[in-house]
Amino acid sequence: MSAFEYGAQLATKQALLERAIRRYGELASTTLHPAAPAAPMVGYRVRAKLVVAGSVVGLYARGTHDVVDLPGCQLLTPRVAAAVDGIRRLLPFDFPLDGIDVREADTGVLVTFLVSEETSATRLAEAARRLRTEHPEVLGVSVSRRPRNSPRLLGSVPETLEGADRAPHTVKPGGPFHYAVPGSFVQAHAGQAARLHEAIASVLESALGGLSGRRVLELYAGSGALALDLAARGAAVTAVDAHAPGIEALVQAAEAQGLRVHVHAAPAEVALASTEPVDAIVVDPPRRGLSPRVRRLLAERAPRLIVAVSCNPRTLARDLSHLAHLGFLARSLLPLDMIPLSESVETLAVLEPAPPSPVVELYRNEMFVAVNKPPHLPTTPQGEHAHDLLAAVRRLPGFRKAVPVHRLDVGTSGVCLFARKPAFVAELARTLRQGRKEYLALVRGSLPAKGRIVRALSDGGTLREASTRYRRERRVATHSLVRALPEQGRTHQIRRHFAGIGHPVLGDARYGDPASNRHFEERHGLDRTFLHAARITLELAGTPLVIEAPLAPDLEAVIESLTEDVAAPSPAPDLRASAHAR
Repeated sequence: MSAFEYGAQLATKQALLERAIRRYGELASTTLHPAAPAAPMVGYRVRAKLVVAGSVVGLYARGTHDVVDLPGCQLLTPRVAAAVDGIRRLLPFDFPLDGIDVREADTGVLVTFLVSEETSATRLAEAARRLRTEHPEVLGVSVSRRPRNSPRLLGSVPETLEGADRAPHTVKPGGPFHYAVPGSFVQAHAGQAARLHEAIASVLESALGGLSGRRVLELYAGSGALALDLAARGAAVTAVDAHAPGIEALVQAAEAQGLRVHVHAAPAEVALASTEPVDAIVVDPPRRGLSPRVRRLLAERAPRLIVAVSCNPRTLARDLSHLAHLGFLARSLLPLDMIPLSESVETLAVLEPAPPSPVVELYRNEMFVAVNKPPHLPTTPQGEHAHDLLAAVRRLPGFRKAVPVHRLDVGTSGVCLFARKPAFVAELARTLRQGRKEYLALVRGSLPAKGRIVRALSDGGTLREASTRYRRERRVATHSLVRALPEQGRTHQIRRHFAGIGHPVLGDARYGDPASNRHFEERHGLDRTFLHAARITLELAGTPLVIEAPLAPDLEAVIESLTEDVAAPSPAPDLRASAHAR
């Protein structure tokens, strides 16, 4: 990005966001504002999470586990850069160091060593003392231990080895301070963070008629920079985060400044289960976005406003699309350049209550309608879901008495048939059994160009014959996008068959591979089974009828993300654009 003038960089970020959002028809009316520029463009980054290999300190080259050394990275603030360089000069330690997390505060920096679980405590303590002795700007050193094969660099809650375990950090002059805490989230650019806080406060004040006494729930609050800012403006804030040290620090910062903030050290799902009413909810999740359950609970709390902050346009668009079907529509998006000279873009989304998005019709006649089922919406009512596809179909003109001809799993998208009235179901179900269903699935690993899986499956306690034909549509990285044609209709037939031959459908929580699923959720935003009902072929009055649904936008985005990882070159990145978003 540094090869382009700044206006072109902002235009590129704007285009990335627009491409992600416009995939979804539900978001066609959402207003996209121009990207807010950043100043300064270098020397701004208040946190650096870096990988260590021997004496090399840097980042993984994209798509690999090769560590690229980054001496003199121009993105880091002078304090953070000095601490990183100081650690580099002390390497290698007499224990394997996997990474470092350096966090700026008002008077210095906090350093966290990232190591494997079995690393010697004595050697860690010696390294911490040496670092603080030689570099007084290091206020404290902590350690976070991680399982050896963990995909995440950060592991357990950091434990203090030497010095301070927290330090005051002020986002904007004259504003409240929060405590910088090892391992807790912070926005990369202090100036843009202040601008973001101001924008959020302005949106809330406008929508709620002021902030004084308004009940605001903030999820993923970190160590509370935004919560404290809103409390200072008079809001009655409840801050939620699963990172207990950050929440403890928030309480201490609030008490020290005479601010009232209620806190909840728990996952967002737990906090949202409360029935206490709120006026607005603010969410700022990690790159993987909101889980489907959090999205459902957000809508069920029925606030007057939802404000969402995201560093990942793809998962933001996915989440906004689902929320549109749950009765909350994104009215506007404000992109902010939180990490200049990189492709990253932060986005502020404002959602308001609205009628659930209408379902997309693919075909209709006097007997039935075929619709494109969105993911995460059950075909028929289910206890934990306030919305379902049947209710959406019954809102269509002429289908007030509609009933499903067949069902798709909650996590499956694509073609789904509904009879206009119950009397038509038996005939349509018979026609469907005699027809052909085709699904698109992304399965782990490389499959032959085509094949047939013949494996009996237990169905209602009885072993029944089952066979599934497939054709590989394309290879996506090291995985296979297949078109699967089940020859029967056994429960979860496609998912069970591919899992049975060692190539489970990616994202399948029941039959799939947990490690692969975690990686695809974290890296590519896949929060469901990668299974899409792409085509149904029926014979009506002797004439073939083909009904098709294009690949769901969230699955299209997963393939795009996976393809980018493979296509991306892996030379050393520009040193000015070399820091993680989170």
